[in-house]
Amino acid sequence: MSADNLSDRKKSYRVYAQIPITCEIIDPTDKTIRKKSALVRNISSEDVYFEIDEILPLGTEVNIAFQLPRSENVITSTIKISRVEATESETIFGAGAYFVKISDTDREEIRQLVERLDIYKLLELTIKKGASDLHILANQQPVLRIQGEVEMLDYAKLYAEDIPNLLYSIMTKQQIKKFEQDKELDFALQYDMQNRFRINIHQQRGFLEATLRRISTKIHSFDELNLPEVIRDLARQKEGLVLIVGPTGSGKTTTIAAMLDIINNERKGVIITLERPIEYVYSNIKCIIKQREVGIDTNSFSTALKSTLRQDPNIIVVGEIDDVETVRTAIIAAESGHLVIASFHAPNTVQAIDRLTSLFPIENRKHILFQLSRSLKGIVCQLLIPTKNRQDRVLATEIVIVTDALRNIIRNDELFQIPTIIQTGGALRMQSMQQSIKRYLDQGIIDAETAIEYSEEFNR
Repeated sequence: MSADNLSDRKKSYRVYAQIPITCEIIDPTDKTIRKKSALVRNISSEDVYFEIDEILPLGTEVNIAFQLPRSENVITSTIKISRVEATESETIFGAGAYFVKISDTDREEIRQLVERLDIYKLLELTIKKGASDLHILANQQPVLRIQGEVEMLDYAKLYAEDIPNLLYSIMTKQQIKKFEQDKELDFALQYDMQNRFRINIHQQRGFLEATLRRISTKIHSFDELNLPEVIRDLARQKEGLVLIVGPTGSGKTTTIAAMLDIINNERKGVIITLERPIEYVYSNIKCIIKQREVGIDTNSFSTALKSTLRQDPNIIVVGEIDDVETVRTAIIAAESGHLVIASFHAPNTVQAIDRLTSLFPIENRKHILFQLSRSLKGIVCQLLIPTKNRQDRVLATEIVIVTDALRNIIRNDELFQIPTIIQTGGALRMQSMQQSIKRYLDQGIIDAETAIEYSEEFNR
């Protein structure tokens, strides 16, 4: 989106609202007045959209009166109907109108409401401050996460009743309906050409709250991310399973994007990604890339993964492995000639394998370990660590390349031996998390306190 389009969007921004209004409908022929009740659905300082139980002819003038949330002032104005449309109800109709008569005081009150509940203003502040996350909390000021640390934003307190108006303004009717049904919703929002947000809306103690993670739309190179070259080699595998693991916010999706960029520029094939939500948007270069979003294009990762095997893929990306069927199908895909790159929440490589197998009944563990020993090509575990100046973070990685010795260890359920294999696997470009962290310490990029803290955290 261009700067001009972004500016136009801000100027025309309306906030979602549910405000009862009283209407006096002026008949265009005899100027008689009929009284009706209606409900505002969104509003700006220039126009209003409301729902009413009759079709109002275009050009009809209506006198309206209403109160904004937590305001004692009754706003009175005259509007002119400029748009009419059907709704899901056969007896309710939508009407768009612009203000033709409104006092400067009342218009300013609406403008202040819109400004306070303008989600794009909050997103702009998030980007300007270089934050990774924006937290919208009931009855509090918004909170940012900057370089791993939380920081209260200098912004007006958002009351519990404000938050639906704030968030619903960027949601479709279908998304609102799904959230109100499930009490959870993940979706993505394109802010501009450089920034996209992954949004999770949820309830906490009965209040609607949200976490918005900023995703740069730029796909960073291996050099920019300081990724070890051995990960590039994993991306060049023709088949097998590659796991990218780490805690939330450790850059797993960004690493996968860099791997796909390598594939897309070096070989021909079909890449199918399964994501919730879609974060990076890819262009076809040498590969055909199909991106499917769970919740929109498919109902679940496991269902989509089974379907993907019938769509002639070479590379499959699974954004989240979270159930037995997804694991089982991912292994089948990896064993049948596909490269499967999957993301998984795990604190280290040993626990990544252990957690995958623990999704299954205990009696199936031996069989799953046997399958993993045949299909697994490598595991990359990631941590983002603050630098000395606390203004940046660097990526520390633990890397396991699956060798014949490691296959035997996995097959025999001797996972406790994996750290030893990593320590002695330098010739194969394996590295432990401690080795990666120590390298940053030796280079003077991080301090000793940070090195100790993150090494201990990794070993918990």
